[in-house]
Amino acid sequence: MRFRGLPAAVLAAANDREGGAMEVAATALDGLLEVATDPDLLESAVAALVAGQPAMAPVWHLARAARSPDPPSALAALRRRLDTDADAAVTTATAWLREHLAANPGALATVSHSSLVDRVLAALGLPGSPPTGSTAPGAGVVGADAIGPEGLLNAVGTRELVGRVPTLVVATAVKLVPAEVFGLLGGAGFEVVPLEAVAAVVVGPEVLSPAEAGRRATGLSGAGL
Repeated sequence: MRFRGLPAAVLAAANDREGGAMEVAATALDGLLEVATDPDLLESAVAALVAGQPAMAPVWHLARAARSPDPPSALAALRRRLDTDADAAVTTATAWLREHLAANPGALATVSHSSLVDRVLAALGLPGSPPTGSTAPGAGVVGADAIGPEGLLNAVGTRELVGRVPTLVVATAVKLVPAEVFGLLGGAGFEVVPLEAVAAVVVGPEVLSPAEAGRRATGLSGAGL
């Protein structure tokens, strides 16, 4: 599918195959804000993002904001929340992992790339992303491309990790989606992991039980992708 006349940031986000979901969402929002007052171009930009990033929950939130009664205000508010929620998630996850590892000494394991996980590792003083299979892991930490009522979507390898070691999911509110949206997300290289299999879910400043994270996702409503 080809999209003409769209902001470079939208096209970059739609075609990004290396950045984490939060990085892609920030770039996409910057592009959407450029065309927020042009309904036709804005809808084309949303379509490009949906086509380009079918596994990313934040795209659903971007689409909801873009299709709201006041797109410029809704998109600007969402852009501001991205940064504040990400900062809070990193602080909260870092504190949880420090406490957990103090009681359960060992290595910290992860899978795939996540900007939030990378920031948590940096805050813990760990170089880069330690590979799955680290010797005697005391905990796991992963991001999520989407969190639904009963499962989370992330890179292949996540299921193996959470089955092997208590694992924390680090996310923000834009990763939560209702069941009807969660079922549309996914693709090659991704797998669904039962929420009940993880130890806890950080959503912005909060540490939630898997069940509570699922309830938050269930409570969302709005137009789907």
